[in-house]
Amino acid sequence: MFSPIFCLLTPPNLGLKAIAFSLHSLSNLHYSNTLQVSLARLRNQLNLRHSQRQMAGFTALRLRMGRSPKRFPASPQALLDQYQRHSCLRPISPIVDLYNQWSLNSGLSIGAHDLRHLQLPASLTLTQDGECFQALGSQTGHPLPTGEYAYIDAQGQVLCRMEYRQCAATALDETSDSVLFIVQGHPDTDPQYLQQVAAGLKNDLMRCCASRAA
Repeated sequence: MFSPIFCLLTPPNLGLKAIAFSLHSLSNLHYSNTLQVSLARLRNQLNLRHSQRQMAGFTALRLRMGRSPKRFPASPQALLDQYQRHSCLRPISPIVDLYNQWSLNSGLSIGAHDLRHLQLPASLTLTQDGECFQALGSQTGHPLPTGEYAYIDAQGQVLCRMEYRQCAATALDETSDSVLFIVQGHPDTDPQYLQQVAAGLKNDLMRCCASRAA
């Protein structure tokens, strides 16, 4: 699988599925009325049983990789844990709040990276040589173990470790307006469902987070 912005380079027997797309002229500063309505709709539509069923395959994937699901939770599982503790998701910024809610609702992993700070194409591949990774929230980088899957850009920068933690360098801020989005499932994810979620998210982002959204 290859596109101008993304290539899937993991072994077929790992069963990873992902869709990437980029959007420009976004606003991550203003919570438009359209965005607030869409967030309310998504919150009302949240079905925890559905979300848990869709994300269950990430646990099996962790065990296949020899990684602890508790120590390295997949991003939708971390959002679910946050929701169950606080009955809501922590607000961060317009774009992040929207894709986090989509991730929780769908049970799929959704990540976003500021295109100003990476070189396309991005690849989902296996680590090979102790690639350095500085996680969001960390002040230092550390080498990744060989054979772990990760998103890496064209210059070798690690964008995301599994679907566990994003790098610090490409995290969105209030000035981010051009963004790479990645929607990822696991071996049990229905490809059609993956496509539906990616299309729905893209449509919401264009309606709610465009720089001129009302």
